[in-house]
Amino acid sequence: MEPMDSLGTWPRPVPADDRDFDVQVMRRLRTASGDDGAPDRPSVGERLGTSLLLVVPVLSALAVVLLWQQWSRSGSVLFLALVAVVLVATALWWTARLRRAFTTAQGRLGSRLANVVDHGVGVVRELVLEPLGEDAAATGDASGDGGRVRARLELSVTPVRGDRFSTVVEALYDAEAALLLEVGSHGPVRFLRDDPAGTTVIDTRLSEEQVAQVYRGAALN
Repeated sequence: MEPMDSLGTWPRPVPADDRDFDVQVMRRLRTASGDDGAPDRPSVGERLGTSLLLVVPVLSALAVVLLWQQWSRSGSVLFLALVAVVLVATALWWTARLRRAFTTAQGRLGSRLANVVDHGVGVVRELVLEPLGEDAAATGDASGDGGRVRARLELSVTPVRGDRFSTVVEALYDAEAALLLEVGSHGPVRFLRDDPAGTTVIDTRLSEEQVAQVYRGAALN
């Protein structure tokens, strides 16, 4: 069982398959706009810089071949020195430009992701626990050793941005952890901004520091 963090959040559920949520995020990212509402597309300069990542190495290779041919004909050390200069300069430029391109791409992705996915704090208003397994279901015992429980939670969610909303989520818990769930339990959730009530899931990916940020954001909203 995962212990509660310093904020006293609800126990962590059994890790779930979040691929469906991730697929929905990817679909929305394809059409997401920037912070100003305009399509978030690379500028002409950024596209040119990306193209140069392919063009410059090719040009450098041609220069090296030509200089090598000149050296083989003349035997001058100058051409070997020029080959070394071209290779070193190209490597330094290419590494710096690639790093810049990755930084720009990460920044753009983060901006677009913020317009697609949001977080909030969910508070349990009602809950129903359903023991899994025929024996547990027959007895209604949710605390069997090693058993698991499906929890249906009606949540009131205060998002970091936007209006408060209500939703229902389902999650799988170890039986011992499920006993810690009660009306008033709270914790971080994530959802798609264009359909918060229909896409809310309990967020188990956040670090304790990130959870604290979500709580501060929800408190200030």
